[in-house]
Amino acid sequence: MSRVMLTVAYDGTDFHGFARQPDLRTVQGLLEEALSRVLFEPVEIFGASRTDAGVHARHQVVHFDLDDNSVLPIDRLGYALSRQMPSDLAVLSAVSPSASFHARHSVRQKTYRYAIRMGRVRDVFADRFELHVPTQLNVVAMQEAARWLVGKHDFTSFCFAHAQQDSKIRTLDDIRIVLPDERRLVLEVSGRAFLHNMIRIITGTLLEVGKGRRTSEDMKRILAQRDRRAAGPTAPARGLTLWDIRYADRSAEASDFALRWP
Repeated sequence: MSRVMLTVAYDGTDFHGFARQPDLRTVQGLLEEALSRVLFEPVEIFGASRTDAGVHARHQVVHFDLDDNSVLPIDRLGYALSRQMPSDLAVLSAVSPSASFHARHSVRQKTYRYAIRMGRVRDVFADRFELHVPTQLNVVAMQEAARWLVGKHDFTSFCFAHAQQDSKIRTLDDIRIVLPDERRLVLEVSGRAFLHNMIRIITGTLLEVGKGRRTSEDMKRILAQRDRRAAGPTAPARGLTLWDIRYADRSAEASDFALRWP
């Protein structure tokens, strides 16, 4: 058996998330169906991140095992698979990593970006990928509030109340809030693993800071309370994109996002 790593991208608007669900359109479901068609055998894939319904991915990684006697070699698999994809799902690369590689367990760092457009007018061409906020936000206050979250903390306050993870302790490597231009704001969060809805709840809380409904100092208190009710609302999925994934074995990365076939 040979391990295969696929790098994929998708517009999550019309998907019911990444994970396979009966009778629903999901990223995992479509990829497994397409792989089974081109390989003439059932295929189960494992993803680096189980993105929620409506969340996008610029760089999602999955792996599966391919029989050494497969009718289709790995260097032709990506091309064959790309021809099976709908317009909102693309296969960017297909490579053979080490036998020990695992799309989720081998992750060193994931980076998500949440995009926000400020001002009275929304951008109809970007509306599927960003949240429109019809006012200017206090970016400095948001940046000050975000600093409280960097490092190792119990993020119970920033987690879906009925999340299945036993431990709510996670480590955030970095949180950056940048302004690509005067109307756009991008929140970038990096860490090895996240809780259910964690980034969207962080975003919703920081938006309240930006609107003056909370102070930057409130973030420290919210963390300490370890109570979902203490934090702000869950921001809509549309603005969130899985932006990048890094592995300890750099040879397993496909950071150039280039097609690896003719």
